[in-house]
Amino acid sequence: MDGLKQRASVVVIGATNRPDILDPGIMRPGRLDQLIYIPLPDRDSRISIFKANLRKSPVADDIDMETLADATEGFSGADITEICQRAAKNAIRDSITAGIERQQRVEAGDLTQEEADELPDPVPYITRAHFEASMSKARRSVGPEIIKQYDDFTAKIKQQWSESGTESASYNIDKAAEEQAREDALL
Repeated sequence: MDGLKQRASVVVIGATNRPDILDPGIMRPGRLDQLIYIPLPDRDSRISIFKANLRKSPVADDIDMETLADATEGFSGADITEICQRAAKNAIRDSITAGIERQQRVEAGDLTQEEADELPDPVPYITRAHFEASMSKARRSVGPEIIKQYDDFTAKIKQQWSESGTESASYNIDKAAEEQAREDALL
């Protein structure tokens, strides 16, 4: 950070899931001195995460994103992504198994290859069963003890900043946009 000249169009953002091991120097005034804690996703965010992860996947009509979101209270975005990926892999595995069984029926003479090719896709969608199997192995990667660590770190940093007089009351995005517009007008 030392030696960098102030530029109106450059913003440095740092992100970590281990704030407790940051070098204190990086948190000094004029460096990374704005702390923004992003909590676990709420219900609406979890619905959006499921939709984003499954937007290109064929999902059965009986899959309800709201129900999935309700079942994943306390899960991180990465945890939800893992659930979706595991459900898709379960569907792929079932499709491969059905294809092998179909081929075995052809080899046994029960079906001709043409008949087998004309049969409908045995696993056209990710189904409820695929999600249930995925959810049975799902786990929360962020427990209460980690959330407490984040809360404790946030309180500690805010206390340090208030003692040194560098803490702003709160970040106001509209005010920041106005200040940025003023700076841009000067260029």
